[in-house]
Amino acid sequence: MIGIRNFDEVNDFVENKRSIDFEKYFGDMDLSEEDKKKRIELAKKMEESFLIVIALLFSMQEYGTVDFEFVRSQFIYQYRSAIAGAVALDDYMENYIQSLSYDVIEATQNNPDDPYYVSPDRAKYMAENESNTSLNHQDFMDAIAAGFTLKKWVDIRDKRERKDHREVGGTIKPITEPFLVGDSVMDYPKDTSYGASASQIVNCRCSIKYM
Repeated sequence: MIGIRNFDEVNDFVENKRSIDFEKYFGDMDLSEEDKKKRIELAKKMEESFLIVIALLFSMQEYGTVDFEFVRSQFIYQYRSAIAGAVALDDYMENYIQSLSYDVIEATQNNPDDPYYVSPDRAKYMAENESNTSLNHQDFMDAIAAGFTLKKWVDIRDKRERKDHREVGGTIKPITEPFLVGDSVMDYPKDTSYGASASQIVNCRCSIKYM
């Protein structure tokens, strides 16, 4: 990153920041105050963990040699560490984290001259998304274990909401029957178990009411 000497300064060079305050990001979701607090707390932990990974990428780029496989292994370790005690590391989450680690590295490799990909803003943006992703899965598993039989898709209803998500909003399904969201099938928002398109997942703030 020519002209950027300090990791703390990278955000100054990012033209279009993607993250927002956690209180705003989760505060607009149709969740209980307790659930919002839980997601904010996890997002803060994940931000700290992802900052370690992104700072490592920045430092390696500055020295001219990036060991992407080592960075990927650190991403996996930091993700697992951040969710410990909040989200069970079951087969779904393990496979998801492994897959995401490759996506993170690929995006970085494809954008070597974009400061966003080695910025604190990226760490925070990932934390927002991954707090929702992991807790959405945990809530689904907890609801099944608790004996809930129905689920309702609750869309965010803001100006950035996807048309497909608005259309599925309010739909009630048996708890084990997936929703069709555009061209993607999902048990809950941000679910990847059926191969949902990234265009239906990234930055989604819809939620589920279990009944």
